[in-house]
Amino acid sequence: MQPITLLLLCLLTSNLFAQYYERPYEHTENRFIHVGFFQRDFEPRSTNSLPDSLTINYSRIMPTIGFRQGLVDVTFGYTRFTLRNEDKTTIFASGTVGNDFPISFSRTHAFLLPLMISSDYTRADNTGGDKENFNLGSVGIGAGLKYRLRQQRFEFSLHAAEAVHWSFEGFSTGSGFSAATIGEVLFVFRDVLLLDGIALGYRFRYQTWNMNNAKFDYKSLSHGAFLGVIF
Repeated sequence: MQPITLLLLCLLTSNLFAQYYERPYEHTENRFIHVGFFQRDFEPRSTNSLPDSLTINYSRIMPTIGFRQGLVDVTFGYTRFTLRNEDKTTIFASGTVGNDFPISFSRTHAFLLPLMISSDYTRADNTGGDKENFNLGSVGIGAGLKYRLRQQRFEFSLHAAEAVHWSFEGFSTGSGFSAATIGEVLFVFRDVLLLDGIALGYRFRYQTWNMNNAKFDYKSLSHGAFLGVIF
Protein backbone atom coordinates (compact mmCIF):
# COMPACT_ATOMS: atom_id res chain seq x y z
CA MET A 1 0.00 0.00 0.00
CA GLN A 2 1.32 3.44 -0.96
CA PRO A 3 2.28 5.74 1.96
CA ILE A 4 -0.08 8.46 0.74
CA THR A 5 -2.99 6.02 0.56
CA LEU A 6 -2.24 4.78 4.09
CA LEU A 7 -2.12 8.36 5.40
CA LEU A 8 -5.46 9.19 3.78
CA LEU A 9 -7.06 6.10 5.37
CA CYS A 10 -5.73 7.08 8.79
CA LEU A 11 -7.05 10.62 8.45
CA LEU A 12 -10.46 9.36 7.29
CA THR A 13 -10.69 6.87 10.17
CA SER A 14 -9.77 9.55 12.72
CA ASN A 15 -12.37 11.92 11.31
CA LEU A 16 -15.12 9.32 11.39
CA PHE A 17 -14.21 8.36 14.94
CA ALA A 18 -14.33 12.01 16.03
CA GLN A 19 -17.77 12.40 14.44
CA TYR A 20 -19.35 9.34 16.02
CA TYR A 21 -17.59 9.17 19.37
CA GLU A 22 -19.82 10.53 22.12
CA ARG A 23 -18.49 11.44 25.55
CA PRO A 24 -20.48 9.94 28.42
CA TYR A 25 -22.70 12.30 30.39
CA GLU A 26 -21.05 13.55 33.60
CA HIS A 27 -23.43 13.60 36.55
CA THR A 28 -23.32 16.45 39.04
CA GLU A 29 -21.10 15.87 42.07
CA ASN A 30 -21.94 19.03 44.01
CA ARG A 31 -21.83 18.50 47.76
CA PHE A 32 -23.08 21.18 50.12
CA ILE A 33 -24.86 21.95 53.36
CA HIS A 34 -27.76 24.35 52.87
CA VAL A 35 -29.93 26.56 55.06
CA GLY A 36 -33.02 28.43 54.00
CA PHE A 37 -36.75 28.77 54.53
CA PHE A 38 -40.15 27.72 53.25
CA GLN A 39 -43.24 29.84 53.12
CA ARG A 40 -45.45 26.93 54.15
CA ASP A 41 -49.24 26.93 53.87
CA PHE A 42 -51.01 23.91 55.36
CA GLU A 43 -54.78 23.45 55.23
CA PRO A 44 -57.51 20.78 54.96
CA ARG A 45 -58.75 19.56 51.59
CA SER A 46 -62.44 19.73 50.71
CA THR A 47 -62.68 15.98 51.42
CA ASN A 48 -61.51 16.38 55.03
CA SER A 49 -64.19 14.95 57.36
CA LEU A 50 -63.44 17.17 60.36
CA PRO A 51 -65.46 20.33 61.02
CA ASP A 52 -63.59 23.57 60.43
CA SER A 53 -63.36 24.13 64.18
CA LEU A 54 -61.16 21.00 64.55
CA THR A 55 -58.91 21.14 61.47
CA ILE A 56 -55.28 22.29 61.24
CA ASN A 57 -54.69 25.43 59.23
CA TYR A 58 -51.59 27.62 59.26
CA SER A 59 -49.38 29.82 57.08
CA ARG A 60 -45.87 30.26 58.44
CA ILE A 61 -42.23 30.83 57.53
CA MET A 62 -40.41 27.54 58.22
CA PRO A 63 -36.59 27.61 58.62
CA THR A 64 -34.88 24.67 56.90
CA ILE A 65 -31.52 22.94 56.95
CA GLY A 66 -30.25 20.16 54.71
CA PHE A 67 -27.50 18.29 52.95
CA ARG A 68 -26.99 17.45 49.29
CA GLN A 69 -24.42 15.27 47.56
CA GLY A 70 -24.90 14.65 43.87
CA LEU A 71 -28.45 13.38 43.43
CA VAL A 72 -29.07 12.73 47.14
CA ASP A 73 -30.91 15.53 48.95
CA VAL A 74 -32.17 15.67 52.54
CA THR A 75 -34.08 18.64 54.03
CA PHE A 76 -35.50 19.25 57.51
CA GLY A 77 -37.79 22.08 58.59
CA TYR A 78 -39.33 23.16 61.90
CA THR A 79 -41.55 25.98 63.06
CA ARG A 80 -44.32 26.88 65.49
CA PHE A 81 -47.77 28.27 64.80
CA THR A 82 -50.87 29.41 66.68
CA LEU A 83 -54.02 27.34 66.34
CA ARG A 84 -57.18 28.40 68.18
CA ASN A 85 -55.07 30.45 70.60
CA GLU A 86 -52.72 27.55 71.38
CA ASP A 87 -49.02 27.35 70.52
CA LYS A 88 -48.34 24.31 68.29
CA THR A 89 -45.37 22.66 66.53
CA THR A 90 -44.94 21.45 62.98
CA ILE A 91 -42.09 19.43 61.44
CA PHE A 92 -41.28 18.58 57.83
CA ALA A 93 -38.54 16.26 56.53
CA SER A 94 -37.90 15.04 53.00
CA GLY A 95 -35.33 12.94 51.19
CA THR A 96 -34.75 12.03 47.56
CA VAL A 97 -32.24 9.80 45.81
CA GLY A 98 -32.20 9.04 42.11
CA ASN A 99 -30.50 9.30 38.77
CA ASP A 100 -30.55 11.64 35.77
CA PHE A 101 -30.88 10.00 32.36
CA PRO A 102 -29.70 12.20 29.46
CA ILE A 103 -32.16 12.87 26.67
CA SER A 104 -29.81 15.21 24.83
CA PHE A 105 -26.53 16.75 25.93
CA SER A 106 -23.36 18.52 24.85
CA ARG A 107 -20.29 19.73 26.70
CA THR A 108 -22.22 22.55 28.39
CA HIS A 109 -25.95 21.82 27.97
CA ALA A 110 -28.10 18.84 28.93
CA PHE A 111 -31.78 17.90 28.87
CA LEU A 112 -32.40 15.13 31.37
CA LEU A 113 -35.02 12.70 32.63
CA PRO A 114 -34.66 12.48 36.42
CA LEU A 115 -36.02 9.36 38.15
CA MET A 116 -36.11 9.28 41.94
CA ILE A 117 -37.15 7.55 45.11
CA SER A 118 -38.91 10.10 47.29
CA SER A 119 -39.82 10.09 50.97
CA ASP A 120 -41.16 12.64 53.42
CA TYR A 121 -42.53 13.04 56.92
CA THR A 122 -44.92 15.72 58.15
CA ARG A 123 -46.17 16.36 61.66
CA ALA A 124 -48.52 19.16 62.66
CA ASP A 125 -50.03 19.32 66.13
CA ASN A 126 -53.75 19.82 66.62
CA THR A 127 -55.73 21.10 69.60
CA GLY A 128 -57.76 17.92 69.96
CA GLY A 129 -54.97 15.73 71.39
CA ASP A 130 -52.57 13.22 69.86
CA LYS A 131 -55.27 11.37 67.91
CA GLU A 132 -56.06 14.53 65.97
CA ASN A 133 -52.42 15.39 65.17
CA PHE A 134 -51.32 15.12 61.56
CA ASN A 135 -48.47 12.58 61.77
CA LEU A 136 -47.82 11.00 58.36
CA GLY A 137 -44.87 9.54 56.49
CA SER A 138 -44.71 8.80 52.76
CA VAL A 139 -42.48 6.85 50.40
CA GLY A 140 -42.76 6.59 46.62
CA ILE A 141 -41.25 7.25 43.22
CA GLY A 142 -41.08 10.24 40.92
CA ALA A 143 -40.04 11.44 37.47
CA GLY A 144 -39.71 14.75 35.66
CA LEU A 145 -37.69 16.91 33.30
CA LYS A 146 -34.47 18.83 33.93
CA TYR A 147 -32.28 21.33 32.11
CA ARG A 148 -28.64 21.79 33.14
CA LEU A 149 -26.04 24.33 32.03
CA ARG A 150 -22.49 23.60 33.13
CA GLN A 151 -19.36 25.73 32.79
CA GLN A 152 -16.00 25.69 34.51
CA ARG A 153 -16.96 27.91 37.46
CA PHE A 154 -20.74 28.15 37.07
CA GLU A 155 -23.66 25.78 36.89
CA PHE A 156 -27.40 26.33 36.43
CA SER A 157 -30.19 23.80 36.61
CA LEU A 158 -33.96 23.91 36.43
CA HIS A 159 -36.18 20.92 37.07
CA ALA A 160 -39.76 19.90 37.79
CA ALA A 161 -41.00 16.48 38.83
CA GLU A 162 -44.11 14.64 39.98
CA ALA A 163 -43.93 12.04 42.75
CA VAL A 164 -46.53 9.51 43.90
CA HIS A 165 -46.38 8.03 47.40
CA TRP A 166 -47.87 5.46 49.67
CA SER A 167 -48.60 7.31 52.91
CA PHE A 168 -49.06 5.89 56.37
CA GLU A 169 -50.12 7.22 59.75
CA GLY A 170 -47.62 7.22 62.58
CA PHE A 171 -48.44 4.75 65.34
CA SER A 172 -51.47 3.49 63.41
CA THR A 173 -52.45 1.11 60.61
CA GLY A 174 -54.07 3.83 58.51
CA SER A 175 -52.71 4.46 55.03
CA GLY A 176 -53.47 6.29 51.83
CA PHE A 177 -52.06 8.12 48.82
CA SER A 178 -50.00 11.27 48.47
CA ALA A 179 -48.95 13.19 45.36
CA ALA A 180 -46.28 15.88 45.25
CA THR A 181 -45.27 18.37 42.57
CA ILE A 182 -41.64 19.43 43.05
CA GLY A 183 -39.61 22.15 41.37
CA GLU A 184 -36.24 23.82 41.83
CA VAL A 185 -33.99 26.48 40.32
CA LEU A 186 -30.31 26.16 41.32
CA PHE A 187 -27.25 28.36 40.72
CA VAL A 188 -23.78 27.07 41.64
CA PHE A 189 -20.75 29.38 41.78
CA ARG A 190 -17.37 27.70 42.30
CA ASP A 191 -14.22 29.16 43.90
CA VAL A 192 -15.96 32.07 45.63
CA LEU A 193 -13.61 33.98 47.96
CA LEU A 194 -12.05 31.32 50.23
CA LEU A 195 -14.81 28.77 49.65
CA ASP A 196 -14.97 25.87 47.22
CA GLY A 197 -18.22 27.42 46.07
CA ILE A 198 -21.74 28.43 47.01
CA ALA A 199 -25.16 27.27 45.86
CA LEU A 200 -28.22 29.50 45.61
CA GLY A 201 -31.60 27.96 44.98
CA TYR A 202 -35.36 28.33 45.10
CA ARG A 203 -37.66 25.36 45.73
CA PHE A 204 -41.37 24.67 45.25
CA ARG A 205 -43.40 21.77 46.64
CA TYR A 206 -47.15 21.18 46.46
CA GLN A 207 -48.36 18.03 48.20
CA THR A 208 -51.78 16.50 48.86
CA TRP A 209 -52.81 13.58 51.08
CA ASN A 210 -55.82 11.35 50.42
CA MET A 211 -56.08 8.94 53.34
CA ASN A 212 -58.41 6.10 54.29
CA ASN A 213 -59.29 8.17 57.33
CA ALA A 214 -60.55 11.35 55.68
CA LYS A 215 -59.77 13.50 58.72
CA PHE A 216 -56.15 13.40 57.51
CA ASP A 217 -56.96 14.73 54.01
CA TYR A 218 -54.77 17.83 53.85
CA LYS A 219 -52.67 19.81 51.37
CA SER A 220 -49.54 21.90 51.71
CA LEU A 221 -47.80 24.50 49.58
CA SER A 222 -44.14 25.21 50.35
CA HIS A 223 -41.75 27.49 48.51
CA GLY A 224 -38.63 29.38 49.45
CA ALA A 225 -34.94 30.07 48.96
CA PHE A 226 -31.81 28.40 50.32
CA LEU A 227 -28.07 29.04 50.46
CA GLY A 228 -25.52 26.24 50.39
CA VAL A 229 -21.78 26.08 51.08
CA ILE A 230 -19.91 23.62 48.88
CA PHE A 231 -17.17 21.51 50.41
